[in-house]
Amino acid sequence: MTTREARIAQALLAHRDTDQHFWEWLVPAQPPSRKAANKFLLACILDYQVRAETAWRNASRLAEQILGDPDDLWGAIASASLEQWNSRRKEYSLHRFTKGHERVFTIGQKIVAQYAGDARNIWQGQSIDATLYRLYSLGVGEQISRMIVGALIDVGLLDGKGDVKADTHVRRVLGRLLHGREFPADRAQEAVDSARRLHPENPWLLDRPLYRLGKSVCTASAPRCGDCFMQPLCAYSQPPDA
Repeated sequence: MTTREARIAQALLAHRDTDQHFWEWLVPAQPPSRKAANKFLLACILDYQVRAETAWRNASRLAEQILGDPDDLWGAIASASLEQWNSRRKEYSLHRFTKGHERVFTIGQKIVAQYAGDARNIWQGQSIDATLYRLYSLGVGEQISRMIVGALIDVGLLDGKGDVKADTHVRRVLGRLLHGREFPADRAQEAVDSARRLHPENPWLLDRPLYRLGKSVCTASAPRCGDCFMQPLCAYSQPPDA
């Protein structure tokens, strides 16, 4: 790791938002109820190619308003047939893509069959690697699985280190910082590997400051470089001869 990379890591960590209630339905140092854990996992599953706030709002609406906030959320979802579930796509308006709507049902069926409809059974008593494997096997997806594990680390439900979720914001900010251009979607692993190099002790700790910058300052168009605390170290904002 170069001196510049070390300074980038230090600056990001210094500005990490440590909001103790960042993850809805998860309370630090407090084991979640079955109901809370299931709603958290539902929101994470919906956080797929849509705005995060939309995914979490729709998870709350489905669980609490449409389905009546059941203890057995996944059982309620999986009680329909796939045809019935898909017929409710417009009514539920959970996701902009048909696949995004359908995967809630297909993953839900697996959670019912393999984990008794209780999301806590996916991670309780498990290592980070085992939890990731279980999430991958459910079809949650690589990046979302990393986010779930990171959230569980944040609130003390898993112990160890995780990787960043290389979403559009993280790829953009990290790529611009290091190379002056964002990592494209088909090179997400390069973003993950870069975060590992910057902070090998726990790359996940870089996720939130990168995400926050991407949402508020380092936007896809018209980034506000003058308002960014990373500007002195950023390859994107420096002139070519700097």
